[in-house]
Amino acid sequence: MLFATEINKRDAYNWKKDFLPISTISMTPLVLEVHPSVQANTFKEFIDLAKREPGKLTMASPGPGTTNHLLSELMQSNLELQWVTAHYRGNAPAINDLLGGQVQFAFDQLTVSLQHIKAGLFRALAVTSPHRLKSLPDVPTFAELGYKDFDGQTFTGLFAPSGTPAPIVDKLHETLVAILKDPAVVDKFEKLGGEATPMTPDEFKAYLEREDAKWIPVVRKANIRAD
Repeated sequence: MLFATEINKRDAYNWKKDFLPISTISMTPLVLEVHPSVQANTFKEFIDLAKREPGKLTMASPGPGTTNHLLSELMQSNLELQWVTAHYRGNAPAINDLLGGQVQFAFDQLTVSLQHIKAGLFRALAVTSPHRLKSLPDVPTFAELGYKDFDGQTFTGLFAPSGTPAPIVDKLHETLVAILKDPAVVDKFEKLGGEATPMTPDEFKAYLEREDAKWIPVVRKANIRAD
């Protein structure tokens, strides 16, 4: 994505020039989760705590420029909050420290944290999906809490090289959509904490353009660099 180029400050590729979007494959919501020691049972209580004690809470990030990190920066900016961001080399060490209570909260992919939430090791306060999830039916979405901007998700998708003939793109899309509509595939994604989410090539392209328009200003305002 263009915002990835913005973060890395190098033009390894440009999706608009180098690739043809075929379809998304899955969407994985992020969940705002806190260690049980944090005195917040709802998102409102979390916000009140962050406002009452600015800079005291520490957020575990899997790395600079990740969706997790960008969502944290967006929330701090929009709600005028302040907390410490601890960057790790990936989700595993970040979640390990959250489990141990060395950090207080995280925005994490549900596929990573669902098992810990189910086990009561983390408390889930809100999810970034557009609707409540079957795997966490009692956890509200940010949208229903009145925060529609906090909708960042991790996606996987299929691209073809620029210049790929249209009949090939169409066939790839048709085949992928058929797979993603298979009830067994849908069920597998749901159990893992994600959603099988096919889009048309035009829908996928529009989604990517919206993502760039949303996150590039966040990257620039927070001066995020991958190094």
